Amino acid sequence: MNGFIESGAGQRVGGGEKRGARWALLVGAAMAMGTFGCSSVVSEYDVDAEFTVTPKVDGSFFWWNEVTLESDVNSYGAARLGFVRISVAPPAEDVTFVDEILGEAVTSTGRTPLVSKSEMPPKEPDVILDVLHDGDIRPFFEDGKKVRVEWSGRTNPNFLAWPTDGIDVSVKVRLVLD
Repeated sequence: MNGFIESGAGQRVGGGEKRGARWALLVGAAMAMGTFGCSSVVSEYDVDAEFTVTPKVDGSFFWWNEVTLESDVNSYGAARLGFVRISVAPPAEDVTFVDEILGEAVTSTGRTPLVSKSEMPPKEPDVILDVLHDGDIRPFFEDGKKVRVEWSGRTNPNFLAWPTDGIDVSVKVRLVLD
């Protein structure tokens, strides 16, 4: 399909021209009705971060990021995670050097698991993590602009080609703000 959506909207399914015109009017009216009443403006905001995976003797790893937004996240009605993607660049070919990963929001009052993943697909340098927290993330930005995310997990014990300074992992987070 090459990224296009196939649709039968241009095909007539019997009933002649008048029926097609009435059907188009009905569908158009129904779609227009959905634009009245309560509506919200949804915007998306991409945040980039990086962390380094360097295994400890027990195979675990840990890193943290503090991400600061340009504007106060509380100026929106809600904020949630659209997706979180981790990526590696050469010399790493994929993310199979990691067995499992967990990303948590850390505040002064506690920790909240946001994303995780286990069973990394081979030959894929980009992996979408599983979103664990699908609610509002504004409370994790205690000052409205900054959030601390801690990354932890376990490395693959069969991966032995570790560079001395670890492997850099890029993170892209899509925030959906409404």
